[in-house]
Amino acid sequence: MQSQLIRLTDPEGLVAAGLPWDSVNKARWAFRKRRENGLAAAFLRIGKTIFVDPAKAHELVRQQPAA
Repeated sequence: MQSQLIRLTDPEGLVAAGLPWDSVNKARWAFRKRRENGLAAAFLRIGKTIFVDPAKAHELVRQQPAA
């Protein structure tokens, strides 16, 4: 099954996919801090466009230890 990629600049699509970024600024912050928050593998840059793989993001969050 192929992953669905959502543009980082599509907050409605990100929220519909169950991700917590309801604004472009929040999504860009998550991208900038992707290594610190453990979500680097969920982001894909093609040219200047940044995409998020919601399935991969959910998987990575589940793998993180509880705070």
